[in-house]
Amino acid sequence: MVAEKSEWIYRNNTTDTARYILGERSENMVACIGINPSTARPNALDNTLRSVKRIAQFNGFDGWVMYNLYPQRATYPNQLHKKINQTFQSKNENSIIQSIQELGIDTIWLAYGDLIETRDYLPDCLLRLYAYLKPLDLHWKILGDSTQKGHPKHPLYKPTRSPFIDFDMEKYITERLKPLTF
Repeated sequence: MVAEKSEWIYRNNTTDTARYILGERSENMVACIGINPSTARPNALDNTLRSVKRIAQFNGFDGWVMYNLYPQRATYPNQLHKKINQTFQSKNENSIIQSIQELGIDTIWLAYGDLIETRDYLPDCLLRLYAYLKPLDLHWKILGDSTQKGHPKHPLYKPTRSPFIDFDMEKYITERLKPLTF
């Protein structure tokens, strides 16, 4: 059997210092939201995105798309801008919202762990994104239990056979995220 070639979805800025979207298009897609993109590109996935792809397939999705709360490419989240770049962020939000609608995605998998606490602006990025996406009545998912701090676990070290579980986004926003905002 010959594997079908993927149709890549990829959007970055002209200097490749920001990535807004990376994924493989299909009829049944899940969106994964992390903190920031690293080095992954079409046909050159990093370890995190290889995990995202495997876990998505285990959960019945034949396609996936990776979004991030902040689009700056950085190998480590502590390398992110100290202050938010509003131009990057505005383009990121618009790209995510437009892509979710165009691709017909209805399931969002949160997957960033405690990294959301790396920069003061990251919780606000999620709050804004959630406010834009709330009218779409999406299904929010995580892998297993939350971290000890109450955040959705990062997929990197999770086994392939990790089932998605429903996630109460409203409760998370109210109880965990709003207290983090500065």
